[in-house]
Amino acid sequence: MQLAQLALLAVIFCLLWFALHHRSSTEARAFRRIAFLGLSVMIVLAVLFPDMLTFVANLVGIGRGADLVIYLVAIGLLFFSVSVFLKFGDMDRRLTLLGRHIALLEESGAVKNSERHGNNHDS
Repeated sequence: MQLAQLALLAVIFCLLWFALHHRSSTEARAFRRIAFLGLSVMIVLAVLFPDMLTFVANLVGIGRGADLVIYLVAIGLLFFSVSVFLKFGDMDRRLTLLGRHIALLEESGAVKNSERHGNNHDS
């Protein structure tokens, strides 16, 4: 196994672990912002100095800079997909809890009939 393969696998597992264990913490938001900023800088550098990308790819054992970009995009897409999947799961759970809470309020009579149907005329 080459250095590049080990490094890419390590990055994949670290990002997945981070995405699964630090979903909504302040650390996760800060990490996403820093990662976005770092990615933006790397994109600008790759556009300005395309030979540097090939040099870095060769340094880690990847033949072409384009292959390195493809690997990094695949890792980014995986991280994004996992993040979106987890966020939708959290939103689904929160909506279910909200629906249950509203149903219990309606059943207990805490919510008036006019409020239930959105006919609130308390202007």
